[in-house]
Amino acid sequence: MGRTYKQLSLDDRCEIACLSANGSSVRQIAAALDRSPSTISRELRRNRGSQVGYTPSYAQHQMRARRWTGGRLEREPGLRRAVLQRL
Repeated sequence: MGRTYKQLSLDDRCEIACLSANGSSVRQIAAALDRSPSTISRELRRNRGSQVGYTPSYAQHQMRARRWTGGRLEREPGLRRAVLQRL
């Protein structure tokens, strides 16, 4: 079978923030959460604020902002109707 993937939850992000603030290494954090070190490294790199550092609420907000919201036809019902009428 293929691999299964699970996104980081807010609880995971809180744990990352706590362990990171306590000086734990990326590998130690990954072992504690049973995740790949690259996942933790990527999470810290992507969601580190410019002033404060890594905060779970900011990371969760950024994750939601990056999430795919559908194609243009799904977002614009008027455009979808026009396309379907002309098909």
